[in-house]
Amino acid sequence: MSRSTEKHAERAGAGEAPARGRGRPRSAEAEHAILEATLKLLSEQGVAGLTIEGVAAEAGVGKTTIYRRWATKTDLIIAAVEQLAPPAGVEFPDTGSFVGDLELLAQGQRARTAGTRLLNVAPRVLAEAADDPELHSGFSEAVIEPLRRIIALIVERGQARGEVRADLDAGALVDLLHAIPIYRLLLGAGDPSFIDEIGQRYIPLLLEGVSSSSAGPGSARRRSSGSSRAKRARSA
Repeated sequence: MSRSTEKHAERAGAGEAPARGRGRPRSAEAEHAILEATLKLLSEQGVAGLTIEGVAAEAGVGKTTIYRRWATKTDLIIAAVEQLAPPAGVEFPDTGSFVGDLELLAQGQRARTAGTRLLNVAPRVLAEAADDPELHSGFSEAVIEPLRRIIALIVERGQARGEVRADLDAGALVDLLHAIPIYRLLLGAGDPSFIDEIGQRYIPLLLEGVSSSSAGPGSARRRSSGSSRAKRARSA
């Protein structure tokens, strides 16, 4: 990772300092304990096995303390997993390059999830949310969409700089860039090493097809030629 990217990451980290606590310090500590207890029990019992009573006991608070903050179990789960997404209202820094922006996003996610159960819990919640429209909607709004907006911004910047093909389907590229970590997260059961592998293995591969230098009449002719050969082979 370049030195300029590291400097951007430091500024991003400073700008993304969590401000989730509300009220007096004691209230902030209780909220933190509740969310940590929720993640712990989700990783052990899943969505179906989670209860407000169990979270209260694990966090060492009363049920009323939880209900004052979150009206339902679904609200509590969403509050716990939304920590996976960058804080709202913070502009994502511009490193000056498409790859640098992607590296910065990966670095921020690695720092945000370090020492937490988020990478273990998120795939489980997403899977179980398939049968729970309210939870699925809340998860999408709190976790998936914020990350997609940042990736879309990175793609847009890359196209504006001329690094990414202007004729590219930006939405499809956002799908790919967002799908790779989700797939690796599901496959690796929360192993955080996949974050580094994305930059090392997948981004160079994608750049072969999305960079502006890969476009042009020559590449179009090669694809057309291959298609013609395939058609002739099928008709033979």
